[in-house]
Order: sequence, then C-alpha cells, then structure tokens
Amino acid sequence: MYPQPYPYGASQNFGGQSAGMGRSPFKKMYKTCLKNKNQHVQLMLMDGAAYTGFIEYVDQQNVYFAIPYVEETQENRNPEAQYDVRGYQIYRCMFPLHAVAGVNGAF
Repeated sequence: MYPQPYPYGASQNFGGQSAGMGRSPFKKMYKTCLKNKNQHVQLMLMDGAAYTGFIEYVDQQNVYFAIPYVEETQENRNPEAQYDVRGYQIYRCMFPLHAVAGVNGAF
C-alpha cells in the first residue's frame, strides 16, 4: 500500500477541485512537454540550466529526458568514415516538472 499524503487517509480539497493535475499550476508545462514528446528540444530549467535532447516520457510529476552524446576516444574514431556512429551514447535523466521553466522546440 502506498503511503497516505494526509493523516488518517483524508484528502485535502483545494478550491473545490479534485486532486491531481487539474489543480496543478504546472498543467500548461505538462501539456507542452507532452506535445513535444519524442522530438528534439531544448529543456530550460528554473535554475538557468539548459539541456538539448529528447523528451522520452512525461508524467504528472517528472519529465524523463534523453541526451545523446558521442564519446571521442581513439578506439572509437574511424578517420575514413564521414559519420562515425561508434561511441554514440544516450544519457538518460529525470527532471521534476516543477523545475522546468520552458521547452524550446524546432531545432
């Protein structure tokens, strides 16, 4: 059983609205992230950090983000290849939805 957020199983009702995403001030950001799912975007956080990658999944609390990068090492480098995909990695991270300041698409 999951822990109850309020004592004795009582739920708090703010302003007559049901609990969940309907009363959240982050509903617009949730919808924006959902609309840009699986697209190449820049995710800006409240602390000023910006990350470029792909939104893999969004729930009502978190944004799951994939950042592709290439590790440049001598063993992964092929001088004859124009596009060398060896060494291609994906760094996956999760950001709280309330920390997201904006999503910039169309790269």
